Amino acid sequence: MTEEKNKKPQWVKSPEGIFHTYSNQTNITWSLDDVTLRFAQIMPADEILGPGDAFVPVNAEKASITIPWRTAKILLSQLGQVLSNQEKVNGEIKIDLALASNEGT
Repeated sequence: MTEEKNKKPQWVKSPEGIFHTYSNQTNITWSLDDVTLRFAQIMPADEILGPGDAFVPVNAEKASITIPWRTAKILLSQLGQVLSNQEKVNGEIKIDLALASNEGT
C-alpha cells in the first residue's frame, strides 16, 4: 500500500489532444485561491503589418491557465531547476527587466 501511495502519476496524452502555442510575453494575476498565467505573442497591430519605425506592437493573448497556489510553487521549483540547467550549458540568460514587468497589463 505504501508503494502505491509514493508512485507519481504517469503522464499520458488526452484523447482530445494537446493544445500547443508559442508565447514570448507573460502576465500573471492572482487571487486568494489561485494564480492565472496569461501567455501572449508580440504581434504587429492590425493597421501596421511590418517592422520599421511605424511598427506598433500588441500582445496577442494566446492562452490563459489558472492553477492553485500549491501548483504554482511546484512550477516555480521546476522552472528554477530547468533554468539553472540551461544556463550551466549555455550561459546566463540576459533579460530586460522593463519587458518583464506586469505593469500596464
